Amino acid sequence: MVHDGSLVPGRAPDLWLPVLLVTSALTLALAAYGLSRGLTEVFPHLLYIPILLAIYRYERNGFFFSLLLSSLYIGMVYHFTYPDIVALAGEVVQFITLIGIATIIFYLVTLLRDREKRYRGIFENSQAGVFLINKRDLRILEANRRAAEILECSPGDLNGADLLSFWRDEEEVRAFLGRLGKSGAVLEHTGTFTDTRGARHHVVISAGVLSGDDVVCTIVDVTERQRTETLLRGAAKLSGMLVRGQDTHSLLQKACMNLCDMREGVIIGVWLKIGEEIAPFALSDDDYQHLSSDRSAENLIRQAYETKEIVSRDTAGIGELSPRMASFGDFQAIPMITGGEVLGVLTVAHTAGARLSKNEVDLLTAVAKDLASSLKLSKLEEEKREAYTQIDRNIEQFAILGDHIRNPLQVIVGLACMEESRSAETIVEQAYTIHSLISRLDSGWIESAGIRDYLRRHPDRGDGRTLSVQPLARGEKRGVSRVPGGHRRGEEPFLSSPGEGSSNGSFV
Repeated sequence: MVHDGSLVPGRAPDLWLPVLLVTSALTLALAAYGLSRGLTEVFPHLLYIPILLAIYRYERNGFFFSLLLSSLYIGMVYHFTYPDIVALAGEVVQFITLIGIATIIFYLVTLLRDREKRYRGIFENSQAGVFLINKRDLRILEANRRAAEILECSPGDLNGADLLSFWRDEEEVRAFLGRLGKSGAVLEHTGTFTDTRGARHHVVISAGVLSGDDVVCTIVDVTERQRTETLLRGAAKLSGMLVRGQDTHSLLQKACMNLCDMREGVIIGVWLKIGEEIAPFALSDDDYQHLSSDRSAENLIRQAYETKEIVSRDTAGIGELSPRMASFGDFQAIPMITGGEVLGVLTVAHTAGARLSKNEVDLLTAVAKDLASSLKLSKLEEEKREAYTQIDRNIEQFAILGDHIRNPLQVIVGLACMEESRSAETIVEQAYTIHSLISRLDSGWIESAGIRDYLRRHPDRGDGRTLSVQPLARGEKRGVSRVPGGHRRGEEPFLSSPGEGSSNGSFV
């Protein structure tokens, strides 16, 4: 134990001071009795006892006390032996010896105290939990502040406590003691501790045997790290779901079930924007469906939706909480934002007294953004599918209308060919013009169908280019020119051989 060097330490009662005073008085009395009887060789050695006690207990002040004690002794020597110069000289040598021994003891004790302070500082201020145990009965002899924080108690409560009251897995303890007995040291042994509130902590234990049965152990709480790793694995698995693509309800339900595994007692929910309102959509545990109708939870979620910021139960400022909400250890409402638009809110509730760490909230925020991006992409894909469906309908209508126009056109051409007049030639000429327009429409919808099929096969070319169709210039006629026989190049004849259908743009 480290002291400030005062003769009267702050801790009471202090038994060292009366013991030191009694020992000093008794030693001086015996020395005086011996000097009065001419015994100068035996009793002076008894002065080593109070000198050792004073310096060990009070350090610097104890050293000054030793000098005072030695001075009193040499004063008694002068009183009893003067004018015997020989005896006086011998006792002066004894006095110098006492001073030298007191100086050496003071130096060694000071060095010992400095080292004790150094290791005590390491022990008390270490970020790892450190405790000293007896390996036979597994009693905790001493523990530092960090070990007490991990186990949710004070350092004094751990002194004398049974290690098995916190480390309840007998197989883990048996394996730990086996490794300790075999090699005298254990490095990075994993275990699970249970604190005074019943919460479980995943720890990594290292230990080494000291003198006797004492063992020094260090524990590092890796619970948060394991939770973060679990959340990261869940986020990676969720990313795979987003890539594969699923319907919205299935995706969000699986996301809730996947994220709730990050720690015990976590409830995950998703509220989506439907029209101008926000409503519950998915929940990881059906036993907590009452959250959908809880006024406090609804206010938190609506505030997160409107402010586009994370809202917790403690910072919302919504007034009195409902009993259900007050029973939660933590509640976070995280907006699902993509492109500046809020598509919903991811809610995280902890049924136990524990709170979510900053790392967990940051990861959940990233997951909420990924979900929002996936929902936005799913919406765009749905709109694209609807556009393709409408294109299919339009192409089908173009083909049907072309056939329907050709049928009466065949009749008109047939009647005109039966008459040999200028009017008949004009009718046939205009029929060719109409047929040319229909052929251009056929060419257009066939080209549109090709573009549609290409886009379906290549939704993203990856080279930054877009597929486009150049429109015809005003007055331009694609592939139309006069050929012998009265037809135009690029057109089919009105009258085709038997067996040919109208699907190729010709008349029967």
